[in-house]
Amino acid sequence: MWYELRDRSLPSSEGHAVLPRPPGTVREWRLADMCTGCGDCVAVCPKAIVALDKEVLPVVTAIDACGRCGLCADVCTRGAIELTKETRLGLERFLKGDGLGQRTG
Repeated sequence: MWYELRDRSLPSSEGHAVLPRPPGTVREWRLADMCTGCGDCVAVCPKAIVALDKEVLPVVTAIDACGRCGLCADVCTRGAIELTKETRLGLERFLKGDGLGQRTG
C-alpha cells in the first residue's frame, strides 16, 4: 500500500514541520499502536538516516538521501512500516547488490 509523503509528515502544533516517516509507514493514527519503538529500522538503514523521534516512532532525517531500499519495512515485525511497490523494487535491487546504499554512519 503506497502512502504519499504528505500523509506521513504533518505540521506540528509548535509551528515547525515534523520530520517525514520512512516510505511505507502506516498512517499516523495507526502508527503509535503498531510501532514498539524497537529501533530495528534505525539499525538496518544503510544510509543511517532513520531515527526515532521523541514519541519513539521512526522518522527520516534526510528524505532526499533515502534510497527507498525497503530494509526498514523488511525488518518491521509489527507492520508499522510496510513494503510498497517502490520499496519492494528497491529491496530487490539492494539484495542484488547494486550499491543502492552502503552504511554511511
